[in-house]
Amino acid sequence: MADRVFGPRSVPIKGLAEGRLQSWKEIAAYLGRDARSVYRWEKTERLPVYRLQHGKRGSVYAFKSELDAWVAGRSAGSRPRERRGRRIAWAAGAAGVLLLAGCAGLAFFWRGPSRDLPVALPFSSSPGVELQPAFSPDGRQVAFAWNGEGQQNFDIYVKLVGGGPLLQLTRDPADEYSPTWSPDGALVAFLRRKDAERVTVLIAPALGGAERAVAEVALGASLDWLRPGPFLAWSRDGKWLVASGRTEASGADRLLRIAAATGAVSPLTAPPPGIYGDSGPAFSPDGGILAFSRRVSWGVSELCLLPVARDLTPAGEMKRLDTGSAWNASPAWSTDGKALIFSSGSMSSPHLATIRVSGRGGATRLSGFGDYGWQPSLARTREGALRLFYTEHFESVNLWRQPLDRAGAASELIASARRSCDPDYSPDADRIAFLSDRSGYFEIWVAGGDGAGARQWTSLKQPSLGPPRWSPDGRRIAFTMPGRQGASIYWIDAPTAAPRAVPDSSRSGHLAWAPDGRSIYFSAEHGRATSIWSVPLTGGAAAQITTDSASRAPAVSPDGRFLFFLKLVGPDGANDLYRVPLAGGAEEKVLAFVDAYSVCRAGVAYRYYRPGPNPDGPRLQFYRFETGETAYLGGTSKPPRYGLAVTPDCRDLLYSQADYEVSDLMLVDGFK
Repeated sequence: MADRVFGPRSVPIKGLAEGRLQSWKEIAAYLGRDARSVYRWEKTERLPVYRLQHGKRGSVYAFKSELDAWVAGRSAGSRPRERRGRRIAWAAGAAGVLLLAGCAGLAFFWRGPSRDLPVALPFSSSPGVELQPAFSPDGRQVAFAWNGEGQQNFDIYVKLVGGGPLLQLTRDPADEYSPTWSPDGALVAFLRRKDAERVTVLIAPALGGAERAVAEVALGASLDWLRPGPFLAWSRDGKWLVASGRTEASGADRLLRIAAATGAVSPLTAPPPGIYGDSGPAFSPDGGILAFSRRVSWGVSELCLLPVARDLTPAGEMKRLDTGSAWNASPAWSTDGKALIFSSGSMSSPHLATIRVSGRGGATRLSGFGDYGWQPSLARTREGALRLFYTEHFESVNLWRQPLDRAGAASELIASARRSCDPDYSPDADRIAFLSDRSGYFEIWVAGGDGAGARQWTSLKQPSLGPPRWSPDGRRIAFTMPGRQGASIYWIDAPTAAPRAVPDSSRSGHLAWAPDGRSIYFSAEHGRATSIWSVPLTGGAAAQITTDSASRAPAVSPDGRFLFFLKLVGPDGANDLYRVPLAGGAEEKVLAFVDAYSVCRAGVAYRYYRPGPNPDGPRLQFYRFETGETAYLGGTSKPPRYGLAVTPDCRDLLYSQADYEVSDLMLVDGFK
């Protein structure tokens, strides 16, 4: 694919106000780039963007003339290119103005004569989150999930590609997602989340009308970027639906065969024990092969091909495609059935790639668009034009500090144009370990207690790492790293040091050091069940600490007396905080509705969130052991993200939030 030319476009973009651009989407479209790049330039290269604040919400705008001047100055300054392999030359001419094809003032070249290049442009200017686009069979309409103007819940919408009104297909207060079209384009099937355990498969007319419930299955996936979907596909003969779900509570996600007429459900795939399971079903154009993604462990997933018979039973051995990347999800078929387009790279920084189903030649990254691309959908129109839809999702996550023992507002402490999350204070509070993907992969970084002097400690280039945790003496950092048998525990004691593995620690989740620093507590996953275990740092048999099947996220109190952990309770996904004496004794409930937490000497700082039909939160709170009182620290006006950390003396709280998030439907018309 040809790389996209950078600069103001020569063809006017429909809907832009004369001279003024009113949103990140319009600014990105005018510059011919994705919103992620534009946001980064505004923060790091002084792209002229103006901000307006309206209460808790804000907006941005920019002037075309100022953008043109910025582009010209950026080109004249010969800044280093952001992407290798980009061969774009700018000739002299008026500042940032693109002349028409017959003018000679400014020319663009990419490996030969200039020609029209496919460009990804935002499909709509709607606020909120749009995802999981699905083309109608004729390529004229797209169905997708959107959380609406008020960003209350996800519904299914249908829209003509060339324009026209937006049709809202569902209006239920529950979340609906993962739409898929019937072969004749008359119906749309989708999923509706009933509760934390169940999902309903429904069918509705594509033009609106009464919906019909087809089946109810155990929830296998929901609106979660860690499981990007899609989770539903319609067979080419219209007789079958394939959904990602479970057949038992503790099993892995598998693909389920559902009769569209009767709702009869039976398993189609059988993933081996100890993995996350299967999702992203997609039928080949002839209906004879089912492509899907098998998530092996945290951050690791494979592309698979399964031949199927007319009755949608396996008709041969499953085949894995070697893409050369750890993360492979959301496959979509080319219209000739010879290749797949999919989301590849890493879970934190995906891109769109293509691979032949024969496997020959390996995978090739799409050039010019597809950064942070998820959930591609392809279709060819009746006129022969090829169209590509995909979801572009990116967020800038930063660490904020909130005082606990004195008055003061939260302030940004550690920031970048990428993500910084999962912080942990050293025992003396002089250093902060955290995860960041500012180098392109999530690695462990360490900064001073004031957030200054951040330094990268690992260069592992893995698809993901688990949250870092300081040892009691402050000399080591433990974390988890994915592998074929699930994530295992490792530790390092210096920047760029080779990590050392902890034997017998496979399938590990969140972890905490024992008070003596000689062993580590961790949550272990066995299918969907989790419990807390302990393993010696130098190796040996792991010992189970909690006996229930829903405990995770361990933490040890600074005085070494208690082991804290979260326990999943109820059908709505709520977590309660428990503790058990390390010297022996019964566990006791500490707090209800705890989404994330950190323990200090005087109490627990935590993020309160009560899920359900009428959710409450999230908000930051602090619970004091001595008085049993809870203090409200503040709501989170922006989406909270991963991890909390409080200083041992209960002075400051660190938390992460998405200061900027974009999730747009991107359309490539004339895809080649």
